[in-house]
This record gives sequence, C-alpha cells and structure tokens, in this order.
Amino acid sequence: MVPKIKFTREQVIEAAFGIARKEGINGITMRKIAKKMGSSVAPIYVNFKNVDELNEALIEKIICISRQILMEENTGNPFSDMGHASLRFAMEYSVLFKDLITKNGKYIQGYDEKIIPVLIEEMQKDSKLKGFTVDELKIILLKMRIFQLGLSIMAANRLLPKEFKKQDVMDIFSNTADDVIMSAKLRKGIL
Repeated sequence: MVPKIKFTREQVIEAAFGIARKEGINGITMRKIAKKMGSSVAPIYVNFKNVDELNEALIEKIICISRQILMEENTGNPFSDMGHASLRFAMEYSVLFKDLITKNGKYIQGYDEKIIPVLIEEMQKDSKLKGFTVDELKIILLKMRIFQLGLSIMAANRLLPKEFKKQDVMDIFSNTADDVIMSAKLRKGIL
C-alpha cells in the first residue's frame, strides 16, 4: 500500500501563496494547489475545509509579509516608513496588491481591520505626530492612504515616468507625508 502524502498547513499556504502571487487570489483552486504540490486534493482538505478558509489563512500570510516589510523599513520615522513599506509591497507583490485593492474590498476588508490599529500604533511613536489624538491620526492616515494608494497603483502598473527609480517614488511619498503633517499641524495650531 502506498503511504498517503501529508502536507502541513504552512506548506499548503505557501503553495497557495505562490499561485496567488502570479495569478491573484481568485486564481487559487484546490486543484491548482494539488498540482503544484504533486498530490491529489485530499491532503489539502485535511488542513482546510474550503477555499474561503484557505484564503483567510493566505490573507494572514500577506499581513505577516506586510509587517515584515514595515520592520525592514525602520528608519526611525514610523509614518514615512509605513508609506515606504506599502509602496514596496505594491511594487514587489503587484498582483497581490491589485487583488487587495481592486476586488471590491473583498480581501482588503479583513486586511484593514487587522493592519489599521498597527499603523496607528506606529504613528503614535513618530515624533512628528506628537500632539495628535487617535482620531486625528486616523484622518492623517486616511489622507496619506488615499495618496499612497494612487501612487502605489501607478507603481504596480508601471504607470510612473520611465526615468523614475524606486527612490524617486519614495521621495515623492515622503515629501507628501511631510506636507500632510505640516498642514494638520497648521490646522491644529501646533506648528
């Protein structure tokens, strides 16, 4: 009797991530994962009851990747680091970024619920943002996310001028972040 192939939950998630990175989250099927892993679908169903449950685990992996990139962008300026990390994610994982942003909020909803509190916590560590309440920080974050999403979409779709390098994109973000913070300080009267 041939022994049954067993895969860990992490191995299945990793295979799904490989597919999602190239084809998008909607490109994941149990059959594609099985093919990638060289097995039938049965070992996959040992770990996940359906694709939706697997997608939830995949979103968790994406959140972990986002946090790792944020930790790598640690320059001592948390607000700017957040934007740089987000832009980096958009450029390095463009297919996943597009899925998170353009699929009617289907995937970003869970992502936002988990990542926004982390981002606000990081903003509270930034000396440039001292004196702002949590609600004010949320507004500043929303303004920057609106800008950053547009910039990230342009970067992910290679719509920026060809001569722009990664550093040029990061500089545009940093300059805009400084402008938003200065404007919020002026409005609040703390400049």
